[in-house]
Amino acid sequence: MIPGRVLTGIDGVAMDRVTLDRVRRRLLGVGYRITGTWADAEDAADEALARLVGLEPGSAPENPEAWLTTVTTRLCLDRLRRRRKEAYVGAWLPEPVDTALLPSEMAEQRDDLRIAVLLAYEQLGPDERAAFVLREAYALPYAEIAEALDAAVPTVRQWVSRARHRLDTDLRPPERATEAVISRLVEAVLAGDLQQTIDVLTADARVVSDSDGKVNAARRDIVGARKCAYFLIKAAELSDGMIAPAEVNGEFALAVVSRGVVRVAQLGVVDGRVTRVYFHSNPAKLTRLVLPEGFEPTG
Repeated sequence: MIPGRVLTGIDGVAMDRVTLDRVRRRLLGVGYRITGTWADAEDAADEALARLVGLEPGSAPENPEAWLTTVTTRLCLDRLRRRRKEAYVGAWLPEPVDTALLPSEMAEQRDDLRIAVLLAYEQLGPDERAAFVLREAYALPYAEIAEALDAAVPTVRQWVSRARHRLDTDLRPPERATEAVISRLVEAVLAGDLQQTIDVLTADARVVSDSDGKVNAARRDIVGARKCAYFLIKAAELSDGMIAPAEVNGEFALAVVSRGVVRVAQLGVVDGRVTRVYFHSNPAKLTRLVLPEGFEPTG
């Protein structure tokens, strides 16, 4: 692991621990936005830093941070393409993380770190996604992005423009759930009121469960207000009161234990009604969350 060390021994490169931590957190932000997986972001950021340490004397880049961003981006694209070729059981959701882990360089602009937004990014092509992230989240010049992606500047501009258009139209992610909407849904579900629960949902509401087949979970999305409402009420009945609030990716979430399985639920809203319920159930993806006592995932 690189964190905690000082980068020395390379001509023109010297980072104290504070600078190194800031740079690494920035690289994690780049990697997480591109891959949607914190583990991949960590691997890529640490490998990029290790490569910088391993450069031959006299070969240090003029701008180490730009160089690290380029290397991290390329490593993340490799991981993203490789992951998309791997088999995954059921729906795939971005890895949820504790809000405290999120990059702090743009704390007031973390909307693109929400699960719904990262999931929308999944529908973009890898290069298109990387170009959009580097431009929109970090305001990098097109020429620098083009170098990172080994592409022509006009091509990068086209990728960013196309991604922006799609995210504003057919891939537009649901909005954050307000406290009022959350309260309405939770009260209806806990009361076992089917009609009241239906009324909080959009007609095309969808429950998405990510488990990779490692725990008992729906492998296909549950679609439609009535089916979703019935599912949510049954899930609450099986929880035996094991429901507690949590904060994930800067948003409110609910930790639920149902039949011994830990799940973390988040909501997406359109026009004041819940249109998506994301259930994170894959225990391998719940390791970077701070959950209430008794809610630790197993498996």
